[in-house]
Parts: sequence; structure tokens; C-alpha cells
Amino acid sequence: MKIMAWVSLLSHKVKLQKWFTMQCIKQGSTLRFSPKGDKPSPRIVYRYGEQGGQIREFLDFRKMVKNMMRNLNRDLDMEKVIKMA
Repeated sequence: MKIMAWVSLLSHKVKLQKWFTMQCIKQGSTLRFSPKGDKPSPRIVYRYGEQGGQIREFLDFRKMVKNMMRNLNRDLDMEKVIKMA
């Protein structure tokens, strides 16, 4: 929940902050942070009408979260190496 709070605040997106608030109220997360195994990544398969840039925003946000998770894992791996030395 700390990571989701951090991301929602950094995004400055009101809708994302409202979504995060609902996750806190529900006391659970609808985002997956664990490995999916052999399942493919979600894809946009159909568009209808105007989305007002929402699909692009979703894809950009998804890329940002994946990069943050990759950097976090890299930093954690580096901490393990430093502790072993």
C-alpha cells in the first residue's frame, strides 16, 4: 500500500488518488505486483469512441510503475550485495 500511495501522490492525478483511497477502504489491492508466470500482459483489444487520452495515460502509467518496480528490485539487489561484503 505504501508504494501505491507514493505512486498516486507522485502522479498528481485526482482519479488515481481516489482509486487509491478506495483500495484503502476495501483493505485490498486490485493491482498485481507478483509474477504472473506464463500469462501474457494485458492488452487493449477494442476501442470505441473517444477515450480522451485515457488509454495512452494507462499505458504510460503502466510503464512508469514497471520501471519503478525494476529500479526498486535493482536497488534491493544492490543492498544485498553491499551487506554481503
